[in-house]
Amino acid sequence: MYEQPKVAVHAQRRASARAHNSNAHGPASTPGAGAVPHASPLTGHLAALVSATEAVRQAAESPEQRAELDAALAGLHARLAALAPAGAVPAQTTGGVIGRPGGSRLAMAHEHAHALAGRLLVVAAAQQDTVTAMLACRRMDAHAAARSAL
Repeated sequence: MYEQPKVAVHAQRRASARAHNSNAHGPASTPGAGAVPHASPLTGHLAALVSATEAVRQAAESPEQRAELDAALAGLHARLAALAPAGAVPAQTTGGVIGRPGGSRLAMAHEHAHALAGRLLVVAAAQQDTVTAMLACRRMDAHAAARSAL
């Protein structure tokens, strides 16, 4: 008598478990359930990067740098609005970058923004959010290039 391999059953169970854990089961997909809107884990990281990018923009001296940072801020704000339900965007910190002796304020701001973009990339990859991961990569590249140009 032939017995079906148990591996196939196990694989089928794993596939159905993955389908069950999809992102389609969030509060946005259950209207009227009395769910309180919540922010995704990415929104806090995005808000921190927005704040750091604004600090870099304030420290930037040339109009070209400010124009690039304005475009970056527009993209970050758009992604934050897309991820966060209305009213669920975390408060942004306005803490400045603490300078070290011998370091410029702009260089420190770029370094801080680069680190925050790296954290955003890690969280976006864990959440399998390709759009946010690509945005974080672009910001990391821009801050690294600006930091090395100083």
